[in-house]
Amino acid sequence: MALCLMSACANGDVERVQKAEELLTVNRDSAMAILREVVRPDRLPEESKALYWFCVADIRANTMQSLSEDSMICWAAQYFRDRWLQDGAYEDYMMKTGMEEAFYWWWNDDKEKAQQVLQRQQQYAAEIAEKKGEHIWEVILLRISAELAMRDYDYEHVRDYTEALIRLGDEKAIHLDEVARVYNGMAITYFYLGEYDKMEESFEKAIAQTSDSAFIVNVVRRNYADLLGEIGQTDRAIKMLEDLTEEYRQADSWLQVESLYSLSRLWLNKGDKQRAERYMREVEELFAKYKESAEFDPAAEAAFLAHRQVLEYAQKGSYHCFPLVQYHNHWSETDYVRYRVTEAKERSIRDLRERNLYLTISRQRQMLFIVVLLFAGMGAILLIWGLSRRRKRLLLEKEEEIETLRGIINKGLSDQVPSDPVPSTKEADIRKLMLQQLGVIKTIAGTPTEANQQLLARLMALNEETANALIDWPSIYQTIDLVYDGFYTRLVQKYGNVQGNNVQGTKEHGPLLNEKEIQLCCLLKADFSTKEINMLTRQSLQTIYQRKTQVRQKLSLAEAEDITTAIV
Repeated sequence: MALCLMSACANGDVERVQKAEELLTVNRDSAMAILREVVRPDRLPEESKALYWFCVADIRANTMQSLSEDSMICWAAQYFRDRWLQDGAYEDYMMKTGMEEAFYWWWNDDKEKAQQVLQRQQQYAAEIAEKKGEHIWEVILLRISAELAMRDYDYEHVRDYTEALIRLGDEKAIHLDEVARVYNGMAITYFYLGEYDKMEESFEKAIAQTSDSAFIVNVVRRNYADLLGEIGQTDRAIKMLEDLTEEYRQADSWLQVESLYSLSRLWLNKGDKQRAERYMREVEELFAKYKESAEFDPAAEAAFLAHRQVLEYAQKGSYHCFPLVQYHNHWSETDYVRYRVTEAKERSIRDLRERNLYLTISRQRQMLFIVVLLFAGMGAILLIWGLSRRRKRLLLEKEEEIETLRGIINKGLSDQVPSDPVPSTKEADIRKLMLQQLGVIKTIAGTPTEANQQLLARLMALNEETANALIDWPSIYQTIDLVYDGFYTRLVQKYGNVQGNNVQGTKEHGPLLNEKEIQLCCLLKADFSTKEINMLTRQSLQTIYQRKTQVRQKLSLAEAEDITTAIV
């Protein structure tokens, strides 16, 4: 039962992992909730265990969570990598877990290790591209490498990875439908590196894309205008921003606030304070309108306040920090409240998990107690059953012994009972002689009402040596000779040790029979059954059968051949 329960739990966890993997691209929250139900992922089969850690790392990587504690993703990556190198299986998992392994090392501040992992994955991606002609993994890896370099402000590597991505060709990078985004990021990288000509060239290439016109209008052209203003091409930047502002007005978009702010900043740089003030007032009027909308960007508010103070200083020669301090205090308080709320939620989740853990441990203890109790009960039942069978077997053996002994007594005493019509036989004489020597007749005569019980108790107290000492074998041998025409004498002369048995004659042929085997042959000649020999001589049944076999082997007799008939 315990094995069945463990097997059922293991199969349930495997199904949970598979279900979570199906939900990765649909609903990551649901996938993570399912994965939390897997209590012991270390007990999963290797394939399911590797898939489990892949799912956990994938969810965290795509929700911007830290992978610093997900060391098992390295094991999962190695597992899928070995399988791929062996038979080409699990290609997708091999590539994805390799990238997640790079994120793991990045989060642990081992940038060199992260780059080594990415370079290894790039080699695998090149092999896949060469075999299948598909460059999707090369594109993804270059994008991720550039992303990690951007997070580290390593613009030179960002440039290298992005240029390598562009060299693949638009028809290959278009797999992600993000060519415009690639060129936009490349242009910003060139700006930070001071390569302004390449910056403009990249922006123009991004604008030339038609796959995502909204991204071009809302992001690319606005970035282009702002960076033109940063490198001193103010007039071009103003013209571009004025056109964008008109488009944003027609679309009633929040972005018109940001474009007006940029125009105010550019006119201030040109020294036209009035135009700068006019655009800034429009910003402040529209800001109140869009502040409660979903498009509102809190970071823009700080920029607007700072620009207002700069504009005030340019117009009046005075600088007031109170609005910025008030803004800072407001967001500090907001962040403090948000932090406390998050902390309370995490504490509640932690407490709930602890309670669930305690409940799980309690259920496991109860299950263990039930299993132990079940096995103890089964053990007790088996013990009682075994003792009962043993007792029944012993009772049956005792009843058989009583019946056997009763038969011996009846045959041995049949000639002494007046009412018994059966005459005395030769076998009865021998039985009577042995019973007298063992004291059985005296016991029966002394206690006729409890004959069976006392007789059995008396005989059961004897062992083979005691019973043999009580029996006067020379008298038995003489009786055998008288009753069966010298059977004992002829047996010893032919097969026995003449000197050892004090019988005149010579040994004719064959191996010698020892004393116990001669006694057995005499009793068999007197028609004693194996059970009767067991009762009177206290030899075990196994010993009697063994001695019979030895006699047959010494005399070269067949298994079914009668011993006494074949002897003489």
